[in-house]
Amino acid sequence: MSLLEVRGLSLWYGDNRVLYDVSFSIGRGEVLCIVGESGSGKSSILYSILGLLPPNARLEGEIYFDGVELTTLKESERRKIRGKGIGMVFQEPSSYLDPLFTVGSQIAETFEAHFPEGKKESRERAVNAMRKAGIPKAEEKFGMYPHQLSGGLKQRVCIAISVVCEPSLLLADEPTTALDVSVQKRILNLFRRLRSEGKSVILVTHDFGVVAEVGDRVLVLKDGRIVEEGNVYEIFDSPKESYTEMLLSAI
Repeated sequence: MSLLEVRGLSLWYGDNRVLYDVSFSIGRGEVLCIVGESGSGKSSILYSILGLLPPNARLEGEIYFDGVELTTLKESERRKIRGKGIGMVFQEPSSYLDPLFTVGSQIAETFEAHFPEGKKESRERAVNAMRKAGIPKAEEKFGMYPHQLSGGLKQRVCIAISVVCEPSLLLADEPTTALDVSVQKRILNLFRRLRSEGKSVILVTHDFGVVAEVGDRVLVLKDGRIVEEGNVYEIFDSPKESYTEMLLSAI
């Protein structure tokens, strides 16, 4: 049984349609990569799964997570799943992190929202999540503020927030964009480790080099439509669409 199944997903922002009848699934312990140019609708798929859409959005289709249909849930029920069942790594860590609070407290707060086990336990969980995300000297950086960290460390803090509750599905929106190669490598190694632990990852990217590093299956998205789907070897060795070939040539 698939961990997540998306059926006939269509999305409008006002009168602007951005997704057209998108359907796919992801199994447990799998990394699914969604690739395409900017504006192709990749991030909109992730926001639709989480239910983080603007007021003018209209969604059609079904999204099943672990057997539960997400689109019919109340907002209070959605919040119970966000973070605990489904984690999210957002694209811009500087805009996602609150500058008024230490990074450690923001990670701990996520854990406390789902597991109110006390300050000591939440701090330990937060520090462990920071280590898991590859943050050196996690105890020391727990008390730092976002402006005191580099872009790569902020991104890893966001990853720590997304994994602190050990969700079974992680959504990652361009998590390696604008990071140097060594930091990218650490983040991709984390995704491999999550997969080895039986966790699933949906990775949005425009970089087929990243896909080659960690992907199991690939969805190629163009103008809100899936134009090609297959395992990594099929897509790299014998792409069927000229659009996929164009993306591959950009590696």
